[in-house]
Amino acid sequence: MIRKTFLAILYGWLILSCSDLYGQQVSLLRDIWSETEKNYSGVLASRSAVESSQINETVVKSNALPQIKTQLQNTYGTFEGSNGASFPQQGFFTVSGSRVSSDGSAFSANTFVSMVTEYEIYNFGRQQADQNAASLLTSKAKSNQSAYLIRLQKTVFEKYVDAVFAVSKLRLADKNKSRIQKIHAINSALSRSGLRPPADSVLTYSSYLQASAVSYNLNGMLLSTTEKLKEFYPKEIDTAKLESAHFLEPIPLSGFELSLNTTHPLTKTLEFESAYFQKKAEIQRKASLPSIKALAGYAYRGSGINSQGYSSGNWIEGFSNPANNFLIGLGVTWNITSVYTNGKRADAFRKESHRFAYLEEQSKTAIQIETSALQKTISAQFDELGKQAEAVKKAESAYEMYFARYKSGLIGLTELLQIQQIVETAENNQLNAVKEYWKQVINLAEMTTDFDYLFNNL
Repeated sequence: MIRKTFLAILYGWLILSCSDLYGQQVSLLRDIWSETEKNYSGVLASRSAVESSQINETVVKSNALPQIKTQLQNTYGTFEGSNGASFPQQGFFTVSGSRVSSDGSAFSANTFVSMVTEYEIYNFGRQQADQNAASLLTSKAKSNQSAYLIRLQKTVFEKYVDAVFAVSKLRLADKNKSRIQKIHAINSALSRSGLRPPADSVLTYSSYLQASAVSYNLNGMLLSTTEKLKEFYPKEIDTAKLESAHFLEPIPLSGFELSLNTTHPLTKTLEFESAYFQKKAEIQRKASLPSIKALAGYAYRGSGINSQGYSSGNWIEGFSNPANNFLIGLGVTWNITSVYTNGKRADAFRKESHRFAYLEEQSKTAIQIETSALQKTISAQFDELGKQAEAVKKAESAYEMYFARYKSGLIGLTELLQIQQIVETAENNQLNAVKEYWKQVINLAEMTTDFDYLFNNL
């Protein structure tokens, strides 16, 4: 009974320990991505692009508001009148009156204040088309941001896999060095007792030095890969947390159904681009139509010339003799010459819209085919990993048997080192196959925009 209780407690402790290690590993990966989303400069730049587009959308909407213009003038000069006509600039209106003879100063001061309100009451849908185009630009900016985050997420995962691979590679190198060290220790003892030639001890020590050199090189690779992660995660990384529970033995991939991913940000961006240029073509076509506006204005005028025609040269008199006027009415403007030009511009925008529509279809097809190809590749690679793992187990088992025969003097050192080399090759082949497997899973996650499997299992 006591023995069963002890075994149950030991089993539970092992499960909790494994869960804790696995949780730490997943937490590190999530922490890296969380830090990247918050503070990475590229993410902040894409966020600013969206905010800029939203502000532009607000600006375009504000064009529908009445346009109010005001002016204030205070001048000093001559006042000789002249008959005739002129084209006044927008924002001004004039009020004519009868001429009177002036005496007194040849110069007088004048004050003029006016305000003109212009409201476009009908423009054949141009304003609404402009707003729709601005809204499409905002949607495209958001889609671009999503596409950028997916590409960035892929980059982070690839660098993370490189770091995990470096840790696993270093562990295998240390394991290989330990095996050779064990062989060398036995040879040294046998050489000292005269049972083995000294050359065997020298050979095993040479192999040990080579294995040590490989370990040093792989340790440098580990430091390099963790340093590259600091681009996204500036905190110090404990390499122990990079030892993934499922890296060498991944669980079966599931949850990625083969389907046409019409919501992929890349295709959505092209869709918005096509719709935007289609809307621009509509805007250009409507720009050839007339514009109907309501106009209203008010003006205050002061002058140094009084109603009897006497002109004062004093500056302060420019605020005297006030006159107030207002004006309301409707106006129609139509640039007839632009009909041809805007028609050609509309045709050019329609061609751009067609171009992006074709690119969208191409993108959808490419994503569908790439997703299907990746699923087939990953399925075959998963089967390969099972064979590689079995090959490593068989090689290690054979090595143990050959090592026992070597200690009994049944085989020579050369044969044992050859077997050891076979084990090392099998382990490295398995590790390289595992890395390639995870790389393809990352590519599939990019195509499907679903990284949950990687977050939960890598």
